Amino acid sequence: MSLRPFECRIRRLLILIFLLSFLVVAIFTGITKFVEIRSSYIDQMTAQMNIAQNLISGFVLRYDNHFIEVADKCRGYSTDEVGENLLQSVHSLDVGDIFYLIDHEQRIVLISQPYQDYVGMSFVHTPFFDSPHKISAVHQSFFTNKSVVTMQYPTSCGMTLVIERDIVNIMGAMDFFENGKIFSSQIMFVLTSEGVVAYHPDEKLVRSRHNLGFDMKEWAMPAAGKLFSYGLDGEKFFALKKEFDLLKGWTLYFSVPARSLFNPILQAIMKQFIMVLFFFGIFYFVLQFFLNRYFSRPVRNIVAALNEYEFPQKSMVVDEKHALGVEEFAALIQGLNAMAAEIDRSSRDLRENEIQIRLLLNSTAEGIYGLDTSGNCTFCNSSFLRMMGYENEKELLGRNMHQLIHHSHADGSSYPVDECLAHAGVLRGDKAHSDDEVFWRSDGSSFSVEYRSYPVLDEEDVVGAVVSFVDITERKEAARRLEAEKEQLAVTLRSIGDAVITTDIDGRVVLVNRVAEDITGWSQQEACGKSLQEIFHIVDGHDGTPRHNPVDKVQSSGIVELESNTKLITRDGREREIADSCAPIRDRQNRIIGVVLVFRDVTVQNKMQAEAIRAHKLESVGILAGGIAHDFNNVLTAILGNISLVERIKDFEKQKPLLANAEKACMRAKGLTQQLLTFARGGEPIRETASIHDVIRDSADFVLQGSNVACNFTIPDTLWLVKIDKGQISQVVQNIALNAKNAMPKGGVIDIVCENWAWEKNGACPAPGNYVRVTIKDTGIGISAENIEKIFDPYFTTRDVGHGLGLAVTRSIIAKHNGYIEVVSKLGEGTAFIIYLPAERGHPILEKHPVKEVDAKGAGRILIMDDEEIVRDVAANMLGLFGYDALLCADGEAMLEIYKRETRLGNPVDLVIMDLTIPGGMGGKEAVGRLLEIDANARAVVASGYSNDPVMVDCLRFGFREAIVKPFQMEALAGVVKKVME
Repeated sequence: MSLRPFECRIRRLLILIFLLSFLVVAIFTGITKFVEIRSSYIDQMTAQMNIAQNLISGFVLRYDNHFIEVADKCRGYSTDEVGENLLQSVHSLDVGDIFYLIDHEQRIVLISQPYQDYVGMSFVHTPFFDSPHKISAVHQSFFTNKSVVTMQYPTSCGMTLVIERDIVNIMGAMDFFENGKIFSSQIMFVLTSEGVVAYHPDEKLVRSRHNLGFDMKEWAMPAAGKLFSYGLDGEKFFALKKEFDLLKGWTLYFSVPARSLFNPILQAIMKQFIMVLFFFGIFYFVLQFFLNRYFSRPVRNIVAALNEYEFPQKSMVVDEKHALGVEEFAALIQGLNAMAAEIDRSSRDLRENEIQIRLLLNSTAEGIYGLDTSGNCTFCNSSFLRMMGYENEKELLGRNMHQLIHHSHADGSSYPVDECLAHAGVLRGDKAHSDDEVFWRSDGSSFSVEYRSYPVLDEEDVVGAVVSFVDITERKEAARRLEAEKEQLAVTLRSIGDAVITTDIDGRVVLVNRVAEDITGWSQQEACGKSLQEIFHIVDGHDGTPRHNPVDKVQSSGIVELESNTKLITRDGREREIADSCAPIRDRQNRIIGVVLVFRDVTVQNKMQAEAIRAHKLESVGILAGGIAHDFNNVLTAILGNISLVERIKDFEKQKPLLANAEKACMRAKGLTQQLLTFARGGEPIRETASIHDVIRDSADFVLQGSNVACNFTIPDTLWLVKIDKGQISQVVQNIALNAKNAMPKGGVIDIVCENWAWEKNGACPAPGNYVRVTIKDTGIGISAENIEKIFDPYFTTRDVGHGLGLAVTRSIIAKHNGYIEVVSKLGEGTAFIIYLPAERGHPILEKHPVKEVDAKGAGRILIMDDEEIVRDVAANMLGLFGYDALLCADGEAMLEIYKRETRLGNPVDLVIMDLTIPGGMGGKEAVGRLLEIDANARAVVASGYSNDPVMVDCLRFGFREAIVKPFQMEALAGVVKKVME
């Protein structure tokens, strides 16, 4: 630490005070001296100018009276006489003077010797002689090359006497002033009104009639005392001027060089400077002594003590003796000691914080460095040194970081600092981020970085910036590889035969391949970024209600298949039947980042399958026709035989067992018709929640009756419920059982095992959940390995008879039930078909309950609608036995009329039993809707022989209270009526 800067300030302050004081004194002295000298010059110059004017005027006009007398004597004489008289009278002319006489026509009639040759010369066109002044301006003589002035004297005879005087003769009168100058370098000269020199010490100017007034430049207005300035030949002059009273237009100038006026002033100022310098010298040394004694020495002592201070310091920093008795410095020392103690404490805290901050900075993997407002490095962490190839922080501190690590783009082109985002925090006080630039290492190599720049603020002022960055070389390479993989994947997806749509986690379309473009009507460019539901608009094929978004289902349950009978509404409004599945797209951390949908247009395929099913039914009917005909003949035989016996036996007690046998035969016939109806079902399934127990038993027994193949059933009472179309599932069991029977021509056993089964990872089913698994296994000839992959293909068969459609239809039905079928077979040992059907979650396990006897007696008015009279009559008689009154009608129109009429008469109908199908008339499905419009509380029961009709499966949805299947027994009919009436 040094006090020299402060001492220098004191010295500079004293010198400044001295200079200011001197400047004030010099200005005052200069102005005073200038006024004094100027007044003295003006007085002396004025006196000399008055004398010079009188001398010049007297010299020019010293013969004026004589010439006037001569002119008066010229009276009426002839020209010769006047000339002779003039020659005798004009004898006082100076050397070089000329006289001549001009007449009234302005011609010379007489002239001095030796200029006789000019007699007769005319001055008519000479402007000079038109002047009203007696004395002319300086001009060149008409007879010589001398500068002259002329004086005109009119004579009594009408002519004019002209005296031409040589200007050189005037200079003799000015010798007095040239020989006795009172000022050094003074100049006195005379100018005419045109500025031409009439007199000047330089005779050349006079002889050449020089226009000196033109040369006098930079004129300044006269100051006090009429003193003015002008410039001539690069020098400045001060002058006085005075116009002649007699010599009109002539002006006398008296000038001196400006330096002759300023030199005395400068001398006076120098004397003042020496005096001021002496005074301030004494003052400076006295002040320096006291400053050193009572200021500098105490400060130096305090500074020396501070220089010896070391951190940490437990004792006081400065001893109070260094104050040298100055109270203010003693107080300063006390303050310094207190401040030192506080600094010690703060320094320890600061050092600890610095260590912590440095540890934090060096522990991060990001490179971090700081900038001041000039873009120079203020700090950096160890990660920065490692990534940039520097040994230590000292190599970077104070260096411009843009020029060091960010001077160029990746291609080597220059990177202007005002475009640098890393410096945005310093240049504009903004936060900045970039992930597509490079930094340059100390060895000249570069690498890709992602960096962020944050301004450092002191209140609202930007004092620097902090920049953090990471090496993203590997990330960019991975992104490049990923982009290449995406491109390859896109090419692959656009090349495969199935339609593919991929979405992000929010259900926005990312990719649509070529097949999907053709099916949906949306191009990749149009679909990208749109919601999947807008591009992939799917509805239920039965009622047109929208299907759930597959993206939501995939995110909640994993891989799912589209529900059966799903239709896609294309962009132009067409409907396409589609099938297949969708699955989640996962990243390396197994997180779902999107969904992929793979589907195909199965519109034509489904039509072909429907045709195949119909063809298969014809084939199956042909195979089963013999057995069914045999069973019906047996049933009819039993019915007819028992009825014939009743006709011959009169005893009622003996008739009862015969009628009971006939009734059993009728119920057997009902069972056969139900099996035929079930077998006839096709198309889309109409599903209901039910137990699969009875469906499997009835279907297998139906196919195997009359054959040499037996069937064993293993079906637990705790089997879960399923939602199925009983007719179609029956057809599945029949098809598989029929194939098993054909595989055992010598007879055998079919084992059918049903069990509850939960989905496991990598299991057979495509989606997680609970299933009912049905295994149908035979002990037949088995299926070869080359044929097992083809058995579900339409029209594939190894038999000489048949069309090969049974298993193709089977797989189609199972798929429509969102199930799965697989086959296991070994030649010579048999084949097992395994079916998985989704179990209904939340439904209770099926339990058996004993049937309770119900009292079917009742009362009320029942309206029976059926197109068959025999059915109407039988139903009326049955209900009459149970206490009901019956009204009969043949179709829906008649039913509505009767219902309204009876209501109007005050005898309302309590219940309507409607046949579902009325040939040529209004059936029950339409009639119940019309009935409920009339009476919203009307009660209706539907009756039909088509037990698998949708109305019979879910009658409540169509407005009926209950359904009963034809043919029905009397107790069943009464029980349904009783239930609805209650």
